[in-house]
Amino acid sequence: MSQKHFSGVDLDGVRGFVAVAERQTFADAALSLNISASALTRRIQRLETAIGTPLLERTTRRVALTPAGQLFLPGAQRSLQELTAALRLVDDAGDTRTGQIVVACIPTVAKQLLPRIIRDYRLSRPDVRIRMIDGTVEVVARNVRDGTADLGLTFPTLPDPDFVFDALLTDPYCLVCPIDHPLAALPEVRWTDLKPYQLIISGSGSGNRIILDQALRAVNWQPERPVEIEHLTTSLGLVEAGLGISVVPQSALPGEMSSRIAVRPLISPTVSRTIGLVRRRGVTLTPLAQHFLRAVRRMAPELERESVDYSRKMARSSATGAI
Repeated sequence: MSQKHFSGVDLDGVRGFVAVAERQTFADAALSLNISASALTRRIQRLETAIGTPLLERTTRRVALTPAGQLFLPGAQRSLQELTAALRLVDDAGDTRTGQIVVACIPTVAKQLLPRIIRDYRLSRPDVRIRMIDGTVEVVARNVRDGTADLGLTFPTLPDPDFVFDALLTDPYCLVCPIDHPLAALPEVRWTDLKPYQLIISGSGSGNRIILDQALRAVNWQPERPVEIEHLTTSLGLVEAGLGISVVPQSALPGEMSSRIAVRPLISPTVSRTIGLVRRRGVTLTPLAQHFLRAVRRMAPELERESVDYSRKMARSSATGAI
């Protein structure tokens, strides 16, 4: 058979031929395809014309395969099976109801903010698996850049042309100190008020340290012998033990603070970071990751409102000495 015969072979004709060959009657085959027997006959005729030889022998009692039909049937069945399997793979890939999303996140949002986002997302997509990879801002960027993670929940420290950033909420920094510390008696604390005390800060090179160093330079302060830790969330335990004070982003604070810790707004200046989702520029996300991104974007106004409400609550409580 020459190559020119293939142009007239269509999928409907192949499906019709296989259905007739397997059921051995036009009536049953037409019923399985949800078409009329006459429409099925026309499909078979077009297929036979395209191939250039009869595939079926028709009698009043039965339908039989011609020698050409016997040769054609196994390949036709295999092709339809492979096509069905391929279409199922594409359909599964586009299904936003199941599958896995990988989100890289910084530690300070891994305990409070990200679980809150996942909880809300799973109300509509309970069967979606979400894998979390926590690490520094640099680790999050690396995982997103190399494709290990679909998205990163982080904050930008410097502009990066490789990424697209979708802001979700403003996250102010606040003071954390022991409840009996002199600064706990103040309703608001200025950055310069911190100078006499032992400061617990994240290690050099971390995203939070970059922002903190900028704030300290603004008040002409270079702390002597600060206690450096790898993850800023560790500072809460050290503060509770009376080993110093710390500056922590609001989103890193637990829902229920220890009665031995006080939290105070930091002012002059007010310093904050912007938390959001980062993704690779120019790279198409999977349908599931796109759905997750859209869902979290819709949460953004509520997340921002909750952050503002928490700040106001902290300010009121600080004024009364409640926390």
